[in-house]
Amino acid sequence: MDDIVSGAPDLETAQQLQSQLKDALQSCGMNLHKWSSNSPELLNSSLSSDVEHSFSTDIDLSVKTLGISWKPFEDCFMFKVSVSAKHIYTKREVLSVIVC
Repeated sequence: MDDIVSGAPDLETAQQLQSQLKDALQSCGMNLHKWSSNSPELLNSSLSSDVEHSFSTDIDLSVKTLGISWKPFEDCFMFKVSVSAKHIYTKREVLSVIVC
């Protein structure tokens, strides 16, 4: 497993999820590392080690995983799309961009 993106509605659920994920990985001989949260309480919990970043109010701070950027401070996901600018598009060109 390379990356996982998840969330929880409250701190207690997030701590349970973190603990379950850590236990599941340890049962396979792997460790949970480079994780991130927008909750200072979760980052400072006893299970917290090797966090991707410390809690910060830096608006430009982002964490990338699975090709998606997450801004913890704003709690929003972003991704970049590059589309070449043409005046006329064929059906084939449009489908090749949106079907991928």
